Order: sequence, then C-alpha cells, then structure tokens
Amino acid sequence: MSVLIIGAGPVGLATAYVLGRHGVPSVVCERHPGINPHPRAHVVNTRSMELLRSWGIADAVQADAVDPAWMVNVLWKQTLAGSELGRINLADMPEDQLIARVNASPVMIASCAQDRVERHLLAAVRAQGMATVRYDSAVTAVADTGDGVEVTVNDTERLRGTHVVAADGAGGTTRADLGIGMKGQPDLGRMLNIYFHADLSPWTDKDPALLIWILNSAASGVFIGMDGKRRWTFQRPLAPGGEDLADYPPDRCAVLIRTAIGVPGLDVEVQSVGTWTMSAMTATRYRSGRIFLAGDAAHQFPPTGGFGMNTGLADADNIAWKLAAVINGWADEALLDTYESERRPVALANTDFSVNNAVRMLEAGIGPSAFEVGARLEDPATATAERARLARVIPLQRGHFDALPHDLGYRYTGPAADIPARFTPEPVPGARLPHLWMPVEGSLVSLHDLLTTGFTLFTGQSGRAWTQAFSTVAADIPGHTVTAPLDQLGLGAGAALLVRPDGHIAWRADDVPDDPPAALQAALKHACSIGVPAP
Repeated sequence: MSVLIIGAGPVGLATAYVLGRHGVPSVVCERHPGINPHPRAHVVNTRSMELLRSWGIADAVQADAVDPAWMVNVLWKQTLAGSELGRINLADMPEDQLIARVNASPVMIASCAQDRVERHLLAAVRAQGMATVRYDSAVTAVADTGDGVEVTVNDTERLRGTHVVAADGAGGTTRADLGIGMKGQPDLGRMLNIYFHADLSPWTDKDPALLIWILNSAASGVFIGMDGKRRWTFQRPLAPGGEDLADYPPDRCAVLIRTAIGVPGLDVEVQSVGTWTMSAMTATRYRSGRIFLAGDAAHQFPPTGGFGMNTGLADADNIAWKLAAVINGWADEALLDTYESERRPVALANTDFSVNNAVRMLEAGIGPSAFEVGARLEDPATATAERARLARVIPLQRGHFDALPHDLGYRYTGPAADIPARFTPEPVPGARLPHLWMPVEGSLVSLHDLLTTGFTLFTGQSGRAWTQAFSTVAADIPGHTVTAPLDQLGLGAGAALLVRPDGHIAWRADDVPDDPPAALQAALKHACSIGVPAP
C-alpha cells in the first residue's frame, strides 16, 4: 500500500519525492485543480537549496529565481520611483564572516516564487514515477484503522494506505478533525497580497533589491520581485476594522500599486488578489497514530524570517525517510515518534525568531505602523526627524535577514532546539553534516553529495576498521562508507561520523575502539530506534 499525502504544495510534493527515493509509493491528493499561480512564499533558504540540490532540482529552481544581485539589498523608500529612506546591504559584513558564509554550504539562498518551486517539485515527482498526484481531490475524512489508514476523497471515494501525511496547509481541516490544537498567537493582523505584472526595470535594473518597503500614508507595503522581470507581488496590512478582499477589486489594486510606485500612468496588470491572516502558532502534537502533520498544517509563522515553506521542506525530508525506514523494515515504529520530538522544537524556535523580528520591524515602519510612519514622513513638521529616526533604526533590522543559525545551525538534541547565536559548522550528533569539498574521481564534490538513501559512515584516513565493521553489522540497514578528510573538520584519522539520510549526524566516534562492530551496531540501533520500548 501507499503512503497517502494530503496537499500538493511544496511540502506534500517533497514528501512524495523523498518517499519515492526510498522506494515507497504514495498518492498525493490536492483539493485545488492545479498549482496556484499566485506567488506566496519566495525565500528558499540555504538548507532548502541543499535539499533541492540532493533532489536534483536546485539548478532549475535557481534558473527561475531572481538574479543573485537582487539578494544583496533591502530598501526602504517613500515610493519606488522616489527618494530612499535607508537600506541594508546584506553583503556588508567583515570579510571573515562573508567567507565563512560562502564556505558554509555548496549552495546559496535564493528567491524563487513558490509556484515555480512547486512546478519543479511536481516535475521531479512525476519523472520519478513513484507517486500519483491527483488534483481536484479533496480529502473529506481521514481514519486510522489500526493496521493502516483510510481517507475519503470528494465524499465518495475511499483510499487505503499505510500512513497519512497531512500537508494541507493553514487552511486545511485534517489537524482540527484529529482534535489537535494549536498554541500561539492566532491573529497578528490581516494582510493583502496583490500579484501583478509590470515593467519596473527603470527603478530596479540599476538598484535591485530582495524587498522594497514603501512608506507613505496612501500606499505603504512591500514590493517583492518574483522573477526579476515582470512578476511582482505587493503586500500590505489591511486596515483594522473590517477591510476584506471585497474591498480590493483589481482596479483599486492597480491604483494602489501605481501610487506605491509613484507613477500614476504606469501599465499594471493585476493577476490575482488574496488576503491572509498573519499568525504564530504551532500544533500541540504532530502525530495521531498513523497520521502526521507537516508544513503549515503543523506550524504557522509571520513572514519576518522566511521560514514557512523552508521549515515545511525540512519536515518533509525528516518524516519521509523515517516512514520509509519503518515501512521497509529497517527501523522500529518508535522512530516515527522522533519526527515530532525533532521538528516541533525547530518550529517553536522559528516562531519566536519570526515574532521577535515582526515586533522589531514595527519601528522601521513594517506592519501596522507603516501608515503612521508614512504620515510623519509627509508632514513638514515631522519629516526631517522621522527620516533621521529611520536612518537610525533601519540598520538595526539586519538580524531579520541574517538567519543562518536557524537555517543551518539547529541540532536535534532534546526538547528545545539547540540553535547557536552564531553559526559555526560542527560535526556533532544532532547537527547537520558540515559542508566540505573533497576530490572524487578528479572532481570536487561536497560531503553532502556523498549521502545516500540509507546511512553514510564517514571515516578518517585510518578508518579501515570502521569500514569493515559497517559491512559486518549493517547488512539489514542500507548505507555505505566514505573515507573523507575529517581532519579538516577537526577530527582525528580514526574518527567516524554516522550520518542519517536527511544529512544530520546520528553518532560520532573520535577514535577506533577495541570493538568497532559493537560500537557501530549500538549506534545504528539507536539511530533506527531499534529496541526502544513503545510509549
């Protein structure tokens, strides 16, 4: 039987793809008729780009992303065509920090519209041939039957499977139907998101920016380039007191955008308009028997951090390999409990980071304060002081856009996510495997490129005993061994790192013990939750 996945957004498709890599079939049910063309998320952080690279689509996503030059600046302006109020240059950091950031990963952060990311994931899933993706297929009921699961599609059809992964988003019903609550702040404000086409190159070609915040009393908001050409979104808070989607027909939206640009006669083609509620909530649990929550069904963040889609992609990678390990018989059922214990603390940490960013950004005119700040900028009596105040506070927002510790530095070590104040790659259990270039058959490859769908045992130059031990004790668990320059990670020639399929370190040995097979067997059993008593 297949794993049943509810939702064909990035998280659902990623779950299907990773399951397929492990030889596990799936059926993906999506209630909508196809990919939503309205761009929502756009930041594809470094860890997500690493995952996409391992799935073979990072280059395609990068080709649809804005040029890397757009990733350098964040601007504040009164209108797009008007005067600048301030900027943050994300590349303006000490040289050693810049070098460390470049060396942290084989890839870099990107900005690519969510609908394009979904296109590439869907193409990869279909090319793989292990999943059936069904659109116009609303899941209306989910049941855990004890020895499997059953879902009802469009109120009439029933599908059976081994497990369910509910990736049906913030608006999905599966979580509530299971009686799983959410904790946090459910309403931090309602937002308007306008997707439009326009040629803004006269203002962006010479000064591209990841985000362009507009501060004026009539049309405050943020421009986000979706392709660096004609695809744009403009987001702004809805005025408190009852404004809704019906108050923003396309004609009004076009006027609003022209006002924010500062060019009344500009050709603007509004494609679609949506509203959404900004919240900061996390599910109280991620599992109900054979049913698991992932992505926005499990956690919802303010956009101040760019963690929504990215946290969901890491959820998908985590739950999919674990489901595959249990279904394929090389891990115990208890391994599935570690999905929540590992991923929920990360979501809570990302929630705190995003909320703190949102609060700090208020002083820079982001959010509900935008209208008041815009009015002060337009009042001759307060304009000079307000410009001076913004010049002071805008640089203080840099931390909002520098989230590498949350991106790459979290560790699966306990009930709280172990996130350092400053990212330093360390080869320790729970952490993501550090990136390191090494020569293989005449080419340089990353250690990440050598991971497999099973476990990878990296050994130092004197690690032959580890290699022999792995061949002895890992007969029933897929994996392979790699001799690597672990000395460049500060480890000795006899060291070994056991790395999981999702790239996180399961175990480390600093030297060869008296009984390598016994040590490695214990590590593999622990990593697969073999012998862990049922709760």
